[in-house]
Amino acid sequence: MYVSERKREVSDGGIELLVDPAKVRRTLSDHNYSLSRIQALLRDLRSATVEIITPELEGSGDRIIGGLIDHVIPSPKTRHNPLTGGQRNLWRVRLGIALVMLLERDLNLYYSPEPIARLQHGVSQAVARHVLTHQHDPSGGWHTDTLLRAVYGQDITSMALRNGRRRLKEDAEGLMKVGIELCETAKRVIRATAA
Repeated sequence: MYVSERKREVSDGGIELLVDPAKVRRTLSDHNYSLSRIQALLRDLRSATVEIITPELEGSGDRIIGGLIDHVIPSPKTRHNPLTGGQRNLWRVRLGIALVMLLERDLNLYYSPEPIARLQHGVSQAVARHVLTHQHDPSGGWHTDTLLRAVYGQDITSMALRNGRRRLKEDAEGLMKVGIELCETAKRVIRATAA
């Protein structure tokens, strides 16, 4: 969604995005994901199921079940491909209605996913996204172990907690780039303040 060039609403409530796959690959990593790896991620997004249960959705029986994306198809629009000298097709990515409904009711956040994607560990990425999606910080910041339980799940083992703390420390520099600071002495995570 971050690199989409155009967006159009579809009559059934979905949204279709025009996306350059090369921009997706550059956003995900410095070393560019291969096309087959991107396609595997798209299959994962396609197979994910979202279930929304809330009384706020009138006329829906209080429950919506849907997907994140419905399909990805080549667009007739193309861009020059410097690798082959030819043209590459852009993609038309159809967002599922369930995702659109979540986006309409969620906190609107606009930050580049690139620095988060470049963090070495998945737990660091999950913690960064968790912190960045909160409008207000807890007084004194988040307890590191509480954040780790939020992203790993409540049944986390003590070994997994130790590994999570170690991985966060290994990504401390990258976390600072996204505005998140690890406070070693207090064992807390805070948003870094701009100097």
